[in-house]
Amino acid sequence: MSPERKKKIQQFFASIGASRIGQFACISAAYMLIELLSLCLLQPSTVLPLIFGLLWSALQASFVLLFPRKTSRIVFGVTFYVHLLWSMTQAGYYHVFGKMMWLSTLLYAGEGAGFIGDVLISFPIHWWLLGIIAGTIGVFLVRYYPAIVRRPLPRLSALICSAVCILGLFLTPAVVFAENHEEIPSTTQSEIDEAYEEAYDTMLNAKAAYDVCGVYQLTFRDLLVNGIYPLTEEYTKELAEHRQKIDQYFEKRQSHKENEMTGIFKGKNVVFVLMESMDDWLIDETHTPTIWNMMHQGIQFTQFYTPGYGGARTLNSEFCMNTGLYLPTSGSYVFNFLENNFDQTIANQLTNAGYTAEVFHYNDPDFYSRGELEPAIGYRNYNDFYSLANKKALYNEELLFELPDMEKLFFRSGQTFNTVITRSAHMSYLYSEDLSEYALSVHPEYKGMFSSEEEDCARAKARLVDDFFQRLLQEMSEHGMLENTVIVAMTDHYTYGYQNDADLLKHSGLQEGQQLLLEKTPCFIWSHNGPQMEVTKTMNTADLVPTVLNLMGISTDLNYLGQDIFDPAYIGYAIFPDGSWICEGVACVTDNDRQYKIIQNTSGKTPTEKNIQQMNEITDEFILISNLILLCDYYAK
Repeated sequence: MSPERKKKIQQFFASIGASRIGQFACISAAYMLIELLSLCLLQPSTVLPLIFGLLWSALQASFVLLFPRKTSRIVFGVTFYVHLLWSMTQAGYYHVFGKMMWLSTLLYAGEGAGFIGDVLISFPIHWWLLGIIAGTIGVFLVRYYPAIVRRPLPRLSALICSAVCILGLFLTPAVVFAENHEEIPSTTQSEIDEAYEEAYDTMLNAKAAYDVCGVYQLTFRDLLVNGIYPLTEEYTKELAEHRQKIDQYFEKRQSHKENEMTGIFKGKNVVFVLMESMDDWLIDETHTPTIWNMMHQGIQFTQFYTPGYGGARTLNSEFCMNTGLYLPTSGSYVFNFLENNFDQTIANQLTNAGYTAEVFHYNDPDFYSRGELEPAIGYRNYNDFYSLANKKALYNEELLFELPDMEKLFFRSGQTFNTVITRSAHMSYLYSEDLSEYALSVHPEYKGMFSSEEEDCARAKARLVDDFFQRLLQEMSEHGMLENTVIVAMTDHYTYGYQNDADLLKHSGLQEGQQLLLEKTPCFIWSHNGPQMEVTKTMNTADLVPTVLNLMGISTDLNYLGQDIFDPAYIGYAIFPDGSWICEGVACVTDNDRQYKIIQNTSGKTPTEKNIQQMNEITDEFILISNLILLCDYYAK
């Protein structure tokens, strides 16, 4: 930059800094820029974030101006870029997952660090442009900051301004949500206003809360509601009330009764396989013949959905398929619940019936804290390949049968329950990615087979998963266990790492606006000469544990969030953390204004307003109870 231009810039900022109001306005505007940036990227359904954003920007500017010049500059620079990074992260996370983060989600950052490059290149161009513009403005503000604060705002004035802003932040919710809904006739607007208030008060959905209060207030309330409040005595008392709510919820539900599928696998060994990222469009007769045959020779659940609760998709599904519970919508870290009682888990229930339970995966025990999680939910051990093989070998799940100690443990004597977590089909889907390179070295015919690099890699990786199932059947046959084992296979989530959204919808047979239906993933149960059937009732991840226990003939007095899919009294549904739902052929997306939109209807009839409202009520209660069961340590009673 030329000396003349630099001097003009300094003079410009000096002219602002000459006025105390100018100082305050300039710094406030810098913080407000971040709120405006989040509005552009996250597109809230209300203008309410502007109100909270203005108050928070003024409060932070007042706080910064309390300090001496040099300290003030440092505080401003640090807070500006921390806020900017957090807002950009929130927008990027929302782009990938369709939901926003809680602060506790950052505890999973280490697990996702290995995929950060693949995620960043998937962000839209406007995300990058807006981030670069905001970051550049920040550089200028920090660089020329001393010119602004040569005559700092008097501390008394800054303190008064801070107090006014705090009072405003305290009163704004009361003013915004002051409407007494009971005195107002039921109208669409009053229902919308009530939905806003509920989103703000309950903090069950980060995006819904953001739409009402903006990124600054959301972060503050997240810290207050999910971080500080649970440490208080009042919260402890509240848990007792929550347990009563859970009891009432289960008392309203019809008790499970035996049905024609009860006990058909009684006494058999059990193998659970969690197929990482194995989407339904990746399974066909040509490219994954083993899985295809097992699905069509066994019990195939054609409407199985894996809703993304919690802060980590794989961990949420893994946790749910074992416990029958979703992680809280508040994004609480699974480690927070390891002291809970988990009598209801599939591992503990089978152990009580005389089985031994072991889990196998390639990654080290610290990843997702599996070394502590798996024993906590009933497994004897978490067995990893990480320390037993070289890096290249870790790409192959068949390693389980090639390491003598692992093979011996897997085919141990007695009644056994084994869980295997694969990762072969995981993102990313680029030729240069390590796992893709390995998959294409094993199956080179897939390179260039399709119209896109992503599909080549995704198909090759899916073929590795199929190779594992082929090897599993072969090994069980050789060990004499094929006829006495039932295999339960499910996917944790769809291929959300697939960057071409249009192609992904096309692969899944969907259209724009039907993204919710991408959550339908493969799930099947196979056994030698076992039942061959197609189950079309809508099913969610939480239904898996009670369904498998019914098939195994294991009865329990414990209540489960999900239900046995073969229970005639259960209509079958999938409920998502944002309030959307799928039930009896109808898929309904519910936005934060409590307005609904049917994106698919294969039921053959048109749902009435009453039908929609009833299902919305079921959805709200399901999400609430799902959150409370873990928070209350419900099964400990």
